[in-house]
Amino acid sequence: MSRDFDFILIGSGVAATLVCQRLLEANPLASILILEAGERIPSRDRRSWWDLVLARKTPYSATYDDDSTKSPAQESFSTGNVSWGFKESRVRAYGGSTMHWGGWSLRFKEEDFQCRSRTGRGADWPFGYDELEPWYALAEQILAVGGDASDEGPMRSGLYPLPPYPWSAHEAELANGFDTIGLKPGHMPMARFKRCVTTGTCKYCPIGARYSAQDHLDALLFDPAHRNLGLKTSAPVRRILADRNLVHGVEYFDAASSTFATAHARQVIVCAGAYESTKLLLASVSPEWPAGLGNRYDQVGRYIVTHLLFSVEGTRPANPQSLFQEYDFPTLMSRSWDTPQRQAEGKMFVFNNRALPKIEFENLMIQGKTRAQIDQIAGGPSRAGLSAFIEEFGDPQNRLTLAPGTGKFGLPKTRVSFSRRNPERFLAVVSAAQDELFKCLAALGYSRDTQAKADPRGDHASGTCRMGLSPDASVTGANLAVHGLDNLYVCSNAVLPNAAAVNPTLTLAALALRLGAYLSAGASQ
Repeated sequence: MSRDFDFILIGSGVAATLVCQRLLEANPLASILILEAGERIPSRDRRSWWDLVLARKTPYSATYDDDSTKSPAQESFSTGNVSWGFKESRVRAYGGSTMHWGGWSLRFKEEDFQCRSRTGRGADWPFGYDELEPWYALAEQILAVGGDASDEGPMRSGLYPLPPYPWSAHEAELANGFDTIGLKPGHMPMARFKRCVTTGTCKYCPIGARYSAQDHLDALLFDPAHRNLGLKTSAPVRRILADRNLVHGVEYFDAASSTFATAHARQVIVCAGAYESTKLLLASVSPEWPAGLGNRYDQVGRYIVTHLLFSVEGTRPANPQSLFQEYDFPTLMSRSWDTPQRQAEGKMFVFNNRALPKIEFENLMIQGKTRAQIDQIAGGPSRAGLSAFIEEFGDPQNRLTLAPGTGKFGLPKTRVSFSRRNPERFLAVVSAAQDELFKCLAALGYSRDTQAKADPRGDHASGTCRMGLSPDASVTGANLAVHGLDNLYVCSNAVLPNAAAVNPTLTLAALALRLGAYLSAGASQ
């Protein structure tokens, strides 16, 4: 059974939600079908929250990628000279990864849009920061971002819609040590924490204080004016139906009827994240597109990139003020190393380790500790840490491809091949930065304990369907239309030409709003 729609949106995360909002603002009666591979996981559910508090069990963990080489159900594979991680990096459910994101909402900076021109590495965007700035401002309004406009960052046309989240007592102390290494402390821009009651369980908020695409999309679905808006969960899209230069619709599995179905539309927008957006294009082969949609020049899946997370930790012998990290997110950050001067070697974004100092009062009480025993533990040795992202650069040798077989939801398995051409030089830059971060901790009386470099993984992956002006070096154009197809668009982190040094969610939100306005105007590529 099939039906015609004005628009089909594949995915239900922040990108699909904001595109949908713009389309409905222009025409409340637009016929829109949203297809989500995962199921609806209840938000603000008290039982789920208690499971997180007491057992550290989240309701969405079953949707995570299985990348264990010892598991017969392994669905994600890493090759190359750098291990690429998958587990816990994305949620595949209604609402997408906003089900577990931290709410960090930072803009890319002006130089991030000119990466190749400035460094000879990575790629330039097909437009500059000024083009996206008004959409950044609108995204901050919709996501209800709180921040301090006087903090270091790109040019802004106005203030944040909400004030910054105050530093915790521990982070305020850390901020005093930033000057030691030339960092200017700032406030982390955060999305919709205005009703936060500091449970410290931000990966599953019991009251919905963090922005969630699920809550936002529910509001659109429940609006009686939107009578032609529909959502299907547990409906993974297997392929996009296309001819030479037009797509006609999609084929998906309808779990409700246990059958395959088709749906047709004038426009199809793929908002399924960096992995699934790319895999769907590759899997959608036809006589006219034997290597997958948009892949005439073998560009789909190439240039996968993220930013590396590294950290340092130290200990003080006593904690007389019983300071601890009150939230499950950092409110202290600095963009002093996120500058044009550092771009060639990799810009860095510094922030407090959200897990330290860690005092699990609830577990101490469950263990039967007395008030005096808890006070003694809280005032004893205390650990602190600083972390940072460092930008890496897109390389054509690094790519995402389809692996044999199918995984969760019956979708193709994932293979990422990621290598660094000069790993020694890159890691030397990271080690030098770690030495500087240790100086900051030392100024506050912390010993030099541990340092770590995490494997790259898919949380902030981008580049696999990157924007560009030429189809032989990119997959999508400036308006996110797939090269060679008049009515197929990709709106996910996959289109970002570079990863910059900060979280991509706000940038994706801005692009989604821009695309929604473009489609609402009835424009073509």
